[in-house]
Amino acid sequence: MIVREFYRSRFGFFALALFTGALVGVSTVILIECIAGLQDIVFARYGADKVSWLAGKSDWSIFIAPILGGIVVGVLLRNMPNNRFHGIADVIEASAMRAGRMDVRSGGIAALAVWVSLGSGAPLGREGPAVHIGASITAWLAERLGLDRTQSLTLLGCAAAAAVTASFNTPIAGVLFALEVILGYYALRVFAPVVVAAMGAVIVRQSVYGSGPEFSLPDYAIGSFWELIAFAMLGLVAAVVVQLFIYFVIASQWFWQKSRMPIWARPGLAGVLIGAIALYLPLSLGVGYEGTSLALNQQLPIALMVGLLVAKFIGGSFAIGSGFAGGVFSPSLFMGAMLGGVFWFVVDSYVPLQASSQGVYSVVGMAAFASAMLGAPISTLLIVFELTVDYDLVIAVMLASALASTFMQIMPHGSFFRFQLHKRGINLQTGRDQSLLRTRNIDELITQNFIQVSPQTSVAEVEESMFANKHYIAILNDGKGEFIGSLATNDVVACAASAGRDVYCELAKNGVEHAIPQSTSLLAALHKLNELDSTYAPVVRTGDEMVEVVGVIYKSDVLNAMYDMMREARSEENGIN
Repeated sequence: MIVREFYRSRFGFFALALFTGALVGVSTVILIECIAGLQDIVFARYGADKVSWLAGKSDWSIFIAPILGGIVVGVLLRNMPNNRFHGIADVIEASAMRAGRMDVRSGGIAALAVWVSLGSGAPLGREGPAVHIGASITAWLAERLGLDRTQSLTLLGCAAAAAVTASFNTPIAGVLFALEVILGYYALRVFAPVVVAAMGAVIVRQSVYGSGPEFSLPDYAIGSFWELIAFAMLGLVAAVVVQLFIYFVIASQWFWQKSRMPIWARPGLAGVLIGAIALYLPLSLGVGYEGTSLALNQQLPIALMVGLLVAKFIGGSFAIGSGFAGGVFSPSLFMGAMLGGVFWFVVDSYVPLQASSQGVYSVVGMAAFASAMLGAPISTLLIVFELTVDYDLVIAVMLASALASTFMQIMPHGSFFRFQLHKRGINLQTGRDQSLLRTRNIDELITQNFIQVSPQTSVAEVEESMFANKHYIAILNDGKGEFIGSLATNDVVACAASAGRDVYCELAKNGVEHAIPQSTSLLAALHKLNELDSTYAPVVRTGDEMVEVVGVIYKSDVLNAMYDMMREARSEENGIN
């Protein structure tokens, strides 16, 4: 109890954020090392330089590894709820719909599936799974410590920031990713703990891998401001390619559903295609940082970049559609770098004023593609800067990222994560509001402004009693005190006009289905009142022997309470106390 109260305090929660950041940082580093270790075993690359090794690799282990990995993943997939592995979209859903609560058990199985998937060469990313694993850890912590909704959501943001930070060595971008993508709002009371968590994660990351950037680049610079037109076009092209990628994922999922193949067999069969592609283009395997680094450093011919873009595009979409575990962030960086290089070749061939190098376009393409895929231009922008430590391209990267994200918003799928959530019927904004309204029940709105009458009381007597007591709701109880119905003034008036004032009020009553349980949330209460088309509802408590009325709620009070909660939430999101 003392420990729980400590972590609920302001100072204690900062300590919890730091602990969470370090813990998620450790889990992410372990995931990275486990994936690399399995790749060493599967592809027999002990002691080899991973970039040069993978670029020159071409033997049957390349073909067989994704197939064997897919078979193992298929067995795991069969035992997952809804036959799918969880990722960032599920973390966003937990933030929007369940106040940060998640199924902790799914995180462990997903971690195992990601290890096998990426360790065997599936062309997907590790950052999304790292975020989900971290979120599962913090969901368990929040539940154990009894944290409230705001603290649980903040801790979820801490996990996301820590996972991204530990994956990329990008603490600034990790913080903004958590706020922009996972939580969906910025507030000082959330921002500060998330920063502390990112600090804990970066300490873990740099203790293991050092403080250097993920990609080392030459000094790049924009050759001419006229090129901003080309960079803007690159942003638009990146958005179009991302849309096509999403449609390929949809087509892949449709194909597997129509094929009637058992769930467990699909990843293994997809591994056949992935392995066949990798025999000719081995750099398309796995997370893809090796190929991304080569593209950013202008060490790949244009024909190979075209091939790798197509290979990652097809392999990644087929892997996701078949059920492999993994994310889309790293593939976005890979495909963006390749797309930028190819776009540079087109511009260089047809626009003689172009003066920048191919590496500049690869950096810009990487930012634009990832921004469109994630729907997060601010955090993506900073991730690219922190990955490359190159701020000379800031104008080009900002322009391309902003246009790519904007163009995505006017197309059918605003981002890959929004596409996944839309498939589940989830609207992010209304989802967050509904989640908030589900956290409060109607207890505080229950009033005793009603009268109690027997079913045999006349309509005239009920009307007189209502006006005498200034209570305009009547609750009907039988001789044993059992609740059997209710009626309002308008029901009394209507009955008197149609059947006379001397009839029993039982004729005018609304039945027990008009009542709602005492444990009902604000949101559920409003839905019930709308369904009944009523301005009130009796609130009941069900006992062992009878249904007891504890009071009445009014629709106007429910609406006022909801308005106050939403106003407070908007004030918190905007940092207004």
